[in-house]
Amino acid sequence: MPGKTHDLRQAFPGAVLRRACRIRMDHMRIVLKLLVPVLALPVSGCLSAGFGGGTLSPPTEGVAALDGGLIGQDPVGRTLPEDARARALEAEFQALNFATAGQPVAWNADGYSGEVVPTQLYRVGSQDCRGYSHVFQGESPAVKAVGTACRTAGGFWKPVV
Repeated sequence: MPGKTHDLRQAFPGAVLRRACRIRMDHMRIVLKLLVPVLALPVSGCLSAGFGGGTLSPPTEGVAALDGGLIGQDPVGRTLPEDARARALEAEFQALNFATAGQPVAWNADGYSGEVVPTQLYRVGSQDCRGYSHVFQGESPAVKAVGTACRTAGGFWKPVV
């Protein structure tokens, strides 16, 4: 029989190729149907984070514990509109809690924008601390604020003066 299969392939090479391609395409469709939802989950999480616009929910306890953060300590930062300050503070919270060292967390609101970049986590006594920088801009040139925050016993980040 091996000779007969060989003869069929010679007689109908296009049919064999089409069948092989159809099987391969079916496998690719299955993989895509499984991958698309899995890849969409992280993107949907980013979109729901609320850094790009929309209404803000009340600040969480962790954001409130930042006590204004770097944006609130800077004279230019204190002049930002309320929505921009809230988004900037939320970005500081996200960067301190979830970003890896050097990973920027961007925000924008009301024509203002900024980026918070945390440094490596380090320990001082029994507290975890982390340096971070916050560059923001709007009507004036970009301003850079640099500071450190340490995690309290309650688990919240508190800027170190």
